[in-house]
Amino acid sequence: MNNSYISKLLVLTFLVTSCGGGGGGSSDSNTGSGGNNYTPPVINSFTSSEYLIVSGNSVTLTWSSSNASTCAGAGSWGGAKPTNGSETFILSNTGTYEYILTCSDSAGTGSVQASLSITVTSNSSSSDPYEEDKPSYCRSTENVGPNYWLEDFDSNVLDLDAFSYETGNGFFSGGQWVPGWGNNEEQYYTSCENGYSKECNASTNTTENTFIEDGYLKIQPIYWNPNYGQTPFDDPYCATNDCSSWSGTFDYTSGKLVTSDKLTVSPGTEVTVCFKVPEGSGHWPAFWMMPQGFKDDEKSWPRDGEIDIMEHMYSNQDNQIQSTVHYGNSYQEHTYKWGVETVPQNVNFVDKFHSITFKWIEDRLEFYLDTFDEPFHIINRSTDADFVNGTYWPFNESFYLIMNVAVGGTNGGYIDRNKYCQDVECSNLSDPDRGRLLIDYIEIKSIN
Repeated sequence: MNNSYISKLLVLTFLVTSCGGGGGGSSDSNTGSGGNNYTPPVINSFTSSEYLIVSGNSVTLTWSSSNASTCAGAGSWGGAKPTNGSETFILSNTGTYEYILTCSDSAGTGSVQASLSITVTSNSSSSDPYEEDKPSYCRSTENVGPNYWLEDFDSNVLDLDAFSYETGNGFFSGGQWVPGWGNNEEQYYTSCENGYSKECNASTNTTENTFIEDGYLKIQPIYWNPNYGQTPFDDPYCATNDCSSWSGTFDYTSGKLVTSDKLTVSPGTEVTVCFKVPEGSGHWPAFWMMPQGFKDDEKSWPRDGEIDIMEHMYSNQDNQIQSTVHYGNSYQEHTYKWGVETVPQNVNFVDKFHSITFKWIEDRLEFYLDTFDEPFHIINRSTDADFVNGTYWPFNESFYLIMNVAVGGTNGGYIDRNKYCQDVECSNLSDPDRGRLLIDYIEIKSIN
């Protein structure tokens, strides 16, 4: 049978060197109890031969790890496992099976966990939504409840009652300037509100990087290629301040919208975003949330949390997307857990629209892809060991929405300039939308 989808939950706990300027599930520098040269265990892969089968058929789990001395199974299997191996099962009972793999280092001070789910049906009737070829697999919107809100971008005027721009290449935190948004990102976020852009359209509140077209919000990173007749972006800050210590210019600009102080989300709510991601390495699109008050230093990171509903990083293939949650009592105890979801290549996230629904229940976070009724990523205060053992749970407070495309940085990876728009019209790409994050709609509604 064809794989209908892949559910994979990866959990890592170790110290990292950068804060969450756009989310992320990886770090270039890790430390542990083994000292500065400590290398934590890594699960390189954990896959199944099938993810949707008819009862009575078999599946084979295959996995590999590095820097691990022991592995163990939990959930629908158990016992000690080799650090690299495979195992075959015949699944006769219908339902969803969850297989958890935990690998640890020799000292027992560091461990990493991955999991996947397999659904067993009673007959051969297909429940695969991707068998039909269509442009969008997003969940349908439904106007229910008194607090329903939908932005489907049917007007080309950006709604400033809901959205604001964030501008620049960094931010102040505790009085300290954090460049590159804490992740060594290379873009300058432009703004129409403050005139910090090359081409502000005041009538639509949009810029060359952030605009609405054909019913979609489009965030377009631009590489101002001098070989394409372009000039770098001049930071307006340097018009009145001394920038002699650096060039005062940026080769890349992009867009970032936030709803802080205008539109916040709390437990008891579902948030769904329908989107398509840009093609090529170096793009780091994200739709995420930070705690209300963070911009005013009333909240701190990571203690007060970060929820990345959707992000696509250099570690993700075109047919993979992920959701990430950050937390930790202090910066030194920063921890994150992410779930990666994979779809068939012919319906990948560059070519087709997909949706992620974030279902926010008090003390529980759930993430769903498209029309599936089983979450691919769950954070549960009552069962997750970190919170049971005393880590502060920040996810019962109000958060605001963020949507952006970062350029490069720790999780954007190598920048393939050939995949970037190189002028305002993106005339260098045969299909300009392949260089943009497209958002079809954002829906917020009460769970019940």
